[in-house]
Amino acid sequence: MVNKFKFIFLSFLGFVFFLVPFEIAGESSIMISHTVNFVTGNFFDLFILFTRLCAWIVMIGTVIFTFYTSQNKYLNAVFKTSPFNIFLRVAGSFLYLMVVNGWFEQAGIAQVILDGNTGGLMAGEGGLLTTLYITFFVGILALPLLTHFGVVEFLGVLLGPVVVKVFKVPGYSTIDAIASFVGDGTIGIVVTDTQYQRGYYSKREAYVIATSFSVVGIAFAAAVAQELGFSAIFPIFYGSIIVVTLILAFITARLPLKKFPQTYYEGKTPKETEIPEGKSIWKHAYDSAIEQADSTSVGEAFKEAFKNIVNIYVSFLPVIMAIGTISLIIAEYTPFFAFISAPLVYVYDFIGFSTEVARQMAPASVAGFADMYLPALFITESASEASRFFIGVLAFTQLVFMSETGMILVKTKIGLNFWDVLKVFLFRTIISIPILLIITNILAYLGIISF
Repeated sequence: MVNKFKFIFLSFLGFVFFLVPFEIAGESSIMISHTVNFVTGNFFDLFILFTRLCAWIVMIGTVIFTFYTSQNKYLNAVFKTSPFNIFLRVAGSFLYLMVVNGWFEQAGIAQVILDGNTGGLMAGEGGLLTTLYITFFVGILALPLLTHFGVVEFLGVLLGPVVVKVFKVPGYSTIDAIASFVGDGTIGIVVTDTQYQRGYYSKREAYVIATSFSVVGIAFAAAVAQELGFSAIFPIFYGSIIVVTLILAFITARLPLKKFPQTYYEGKTPKETEIPEGKSIWKHAYDSAIEQADSTSVGEAFKEAFKNIVNIYVSFLPVIMAIGTISLIIAEYTPFFAFISAPLVYVYDFIGFSTEVARQMAPASVAGFADMYLPALFITESASEASRFFIGVLAFTQLVFMSETGMILVKTKIGLNFWDVLKVFLFRTIISIPILLIITNILAYLGIISF
């Protein structure tokens, strides 16, 4: 009875928390988004004080543990890291404190960092990192509801045959994709990494899922669609993102991927997904869920979740701040993106866009590697609806951007490095362009958008 309660009730809570939108104060969204809005709307100053304290602890703790080794293995595991990560953690923590405190406002270089399109976009009120502090805390703490008490096993058994055939990954991956779809791509990646370490995916499967299914959440897509003037056709806008993403996932699943073999994390035994003879798929799905609920202690699951929050606050967020700020400064203050995207001007010119529009589209096509919101900023003034639609959808189907998902992919146990993430970005960009060209021309032909 207890195990049935854990599976049904706790899993139901997880679904409601992560997947069911509620309308609060006139805004329909999932509970994570409402929580972020509630905290920033009612306790923003107190919350910023908390994030400042976190940044100080990370910065000082990282420096101390560079020279000191504790008898506490957990503290060593949290704070001790490679020289490069020491630099990124200290730099990211310092940059965060610099932005939220307004340090060195009169200095020339500080004005570049504090700019609302660089460090200001990353930190402070409405900043990406500010939102991530809340999102990760609430999301990771609630994550066991969705991953530890049977629902993953239940869906994995039911959807396994279809997902295995189409995408060559276990049915468990459905929950990763759903978490990304209604919540945030970063949550989807963390779910995938967690499940990989627990033996649900091989290294190859985890790579395919993390680089194909971790779509940025529908709420952020709606904000970008509004910025680009497509709120009225948002279902078409987001539907195009999903179509291109599924096509890319189908292709990715069939790549050689020699660096990511069909091996399991630390030699773990893969989870059994075959249906025993004489048992229906529904019965096997239910029994698998109950077995998982029985093997999981509620207290241990949330203790593990809290440790994951600490690891993310120390290992992920300062690194995201450092890389994101540097990338945004390059995009905002140098011709770097215009230079590396120059060949795309001729491509877009050739496929039907005017030269003037093509010059706006080219840097927007590569700027997404720094941050997913940059392409919208680059293209928002374009007079061509088709160009805004094309770039808006492309920014999402590219999937990885170094101010957030790219760095999180690098920090997972799956084994990606910076160059792997860059390859993912380039591959997804190159394959997305012809698919999007077809979709854009169909919509233009139907009179939904105009060139």
